[in-house]
Amino acid sequence: MRFGLSGLHVLVILGVFAMIALVVIAIVVVAIRLSRKSDKHPAPSSPDPVEQIQRLAQLRDDGLLSQAEFETKRTELLSRI
Repeated sequence: MRFGLSGLHVLVILGVFAMIALVVIAIVVVAIRLSRKSDKHPAPSSPDPVEQIQRLAQLRDDGLLSQAEFETKRTELLSRI
């Protein structure tokens, strides 16, 4: 079965496919560059567990945390050390 495409039609179709391929390649290159850029700036590390326990103790002493809440969070933080 022949579609009756002229040489010009074939060239236009090939050109469109080539443009689509170039756009896909450009998107992949940008994605790779962005992922490398984000690797250069790692997320800040979590606060020191000892400092967090000290802050929690202050909150407990100020009456903003119960002793049970303090102990629960302190146990969790100590397990990370």
